[in-house]
Amino acid sequence: MREAYLDNAATMKKHLDAINSEADFYRKINANPLRGLYKKSVQATTGVNEAREAVLKLVHADKSYTVIFSRGTTEAINMVANGLLLRDDGFGVVNRDAKVVIDIESHHSNILPWKQRYSKVLISKDLNKDIRGAKVVSLTGVSNVTGQNFLKRIREVRRTLPKAILGVDGAQMVGHVDFDITRLGADFVAFSGHKFGAPMGIGGLVIKRELAEKLRPFNYGGEMVDAVSLDGEPTYSAIPERLEAGTLSVGAIFGLSAAIKVLDFDKNEHAERLAKMAATELRKIRGVKVLVSNGLIVTFQVKDVHPHDVAQILADDGVCVRAGYLCAQPYLEYKGWGPVVRASFSNYNDKSDVKALVKAVSKVRKKMGLE
Repeated sequence: MREAYLDNAATMKKHLDAINSEADFYRKINANPLRGLYKKSVQATTGVNEAREAVLKLVHADKSYTVIFSRGTTEAINMVANGLLLRDDGFGVVNRDAKVVIDIESHHSNILPWKQRYSKVLISKDLNKDIRGAKVVSLTGVSNVTGQNFLKRIREVRRTLPKAILGVDGAQMVGHVDFDITRLGADFVAFSGHKFGAPMGIGGLVIKRELAEKLRPFNYGGEMVDAVSLDGEPTYSAIPERLEAGTLSVGAIFGLSAAIKVLDFDKNEHAERLAKMAATELRKIRGVKVLVSNGLIVTFQVKDVHPHDVAQILADDGVCVRAGYLCAQPYLEYKGWGPVVRASFSNYNDKSDVKALVKAVSKVRKKMGLE
């Protein structure tokens, strides 16, 4: 049975170049960056630095930005939410009771890091009204539920609040949308490499260097300090190393570089056409309601059938989709939709994947004994 992989919003299949680059690092180099003067350590350091530059170039960042590597978007947003808190150690810029505004479309990874640390967090249904007086605004770049692109809204928020700290959850945006972070006006954008074909476990922050300098380290340990004594505070390393304690996922970083090199935003048009085709055909099936379709995503429900049952029936036919609250429960409840089924496309999908999806969905109600 041929698999129709339509869960790309969760994670894309990995580019062969990225897989090979990660494997080659371990086969041919396998050394820690920054910590050695021998050839392989220097090669590792060079590769990490080249990856930073590749990320900056990908989002058209100017010299005021830097890149902090993390395991992905979730850790990156936690890094900022934790690091911004003002304490007595010289780090941080906002108090715990500062007003933090998040958009209702947010993924849980852009909700929980803020709600766990700040006392005045507003999940906004009306940003125009709610952002007044906000010290921090953290917004969705592209929705993982609807596929909607919010770049215009982010720019409008920056114009309205020129002095607020403005961040973006770029998990569905970086590597999929060709944007200029400098013109966007964001102070930071968090991203995950596996969303655009790089290995899992690597991502990070593209962040204003001035803001990064003020962040409290999220982790403490090796490489983020220049000197440690038995008494007194350590002497911290410069940014970005200060915020990257321990051994980086260097193989994955090499894979990230390779994935960026093969990105082609023009190919997204192919995937978008497939998503539109899928939405059109699904709407023709009795008992199927397409709730929304934008960009690469089609979100739908089958009447009287729980989304998890739909996903299982589709899986039995080799069609891979995501079902449930999609880690965006506040938004789905706000819309009155509840759990849903999501099909998400990439440039390696084709019309046969659409046909497989439509055929499998058309059999769901019958298999459940409803027709």
